[in-house]
Amino acid sequence: MLEKRYGCPVEVTLEVIGGKWKCTILWWLRKSAKRFTELMHLIPGITQKVLTTQLRELEADGLIHRQVYREKPPRVEYSLTLQGETLNPITELMCDWGKTKMPGFQFGLLNLEGLHILVVADEPDTREQLSVLGLIRGAQVTAVSVAVAPLELGQIQPNIIVVDCDISEADLSAFVNQIQLLEAELARQIPAIATGKNRNRIIFPGLRVVLTKPVEPTELAAAIASLTGRLG
Repeated sequence: MLEKRYGCPVEVTLEVIGGKWKCTILWWLRKSAKRFTELMHLIPGITQKVLTTQLRELEADGLIHRQVYREKPPRVEYSLTLQGETLNPITELMCDWGKTKMPGFQFGLLNLEGLHILVVADEPDTREQLSVLGLIRGAQVTAVSVAVAPLELGQIQPNIIVVDCDISEADLSAFVNQIQLLEAELARQIPAIATGKNRNRIIFPGLRVVLTKPVEPTELAAAIASLTGRLG
């Protein structure tokens, strides 16, 4: 079989990262590793079969690395290789172009109006930073410290929770348990996004997605919209 030849360097790049999902996967991996389930939550519309295929192809092309942790149940995470990181400027430019040039992003897809977001953080500055985004996008935001979070959780019954995980592991574990109890009581799921500096410290059942600090407004808005069904 003859080796495929290309007339333009762009063709070579598209052969590796072309298609509907690969650039999106690479964008979500640009700052930190993600579990398979996290990517499923963050990329609405992709099927488990397609995501599996795309990840295998990206791994075969040397752009991502698959890490299996010996835990029960086993934890598998995907991260960019050094070669994959060289594509970060491309995915960032695609992100910036979409934000500035496409009205569908600016005014439609990421409108969070009607959502009630509970922001949990001990540092006042962190609460303010995480709250501003939701307010700008039209959501109702309640920001509290971890000490009063369980009470507010039961009172407001939020659509989604954003919790800053630079708190003690005991406080975080207790709060996650409170979320699970409320989910059982309401018979519905309350998705939770964790933010923190140390990703491995905050892998808890019940925390759907972990975003590594510093969290960018674009990725937080996209995560909230994805987990609350605003993206389909």
